[in-house]
Amino acid sequence: MPEAVQFALLVVLVVLLLLVFVLRRAGGRPRDLVAPDPATGGGQGEVLRLARAGRTVEAVKLLREQTGLPLLEAKQAVDALRAGGTLPARSGDLAAPGVDDGVRAEATRLVRAGKKIHAVKLVREHTRWSLADAKRYVDRL
Repeated sequence: MPEAVQFALLVVLVVLLLLVFVLRRAGGRPRDLVAPDPATGGGQGEVLRLARAGRTVEAVKLLREQTGLPLLEAKQAVDALRAGGTLPARSGDLAAPGVDDGVRAEATRLVRAGKKIHAVKLVREHTRWSLADAKRYVDRL
C-alpha cells in the first residue's frame, strides 16, 4: 500500500477517535434542569404534566434525559411531583437523596484535601450509587 494512503488512513482513524471521545464526554455530563417552556409545554412542565397524569415511567425517562439524573433520584423527584412537591431549582443541589450531612461534610473535606477518589469511595459506600453517579455528586461539591 502506498505511503500516502497509509498516512490518509491514519489521519482518518485519529479524527474518528477524537470525535468518539468528544461525543462521549459531552453526553456523559448532567444538564441543569430546564425551565418550563410555556409555548411548547416542554422542560419541567412536561415532566410535571406526565407525573400528575400518573405516567410515572414516561416522566422519569424525560427527567433523566433533561438532567442526567440517576434512575433512583429521577424516580424520587417524580414521586415528589406527584405528591404536590416541586423539582429542585438546579441539578447541582447538594441535598441529594441518600447522602446524609455527615457523609457530605466528610466528602467535601476529602475533596478540599485533594483526595477526590477517597471522597467518591466514601459516597459509594454510604449510598450504593454507581461509580459514575458518585463521581458526578463529588464533582459538584
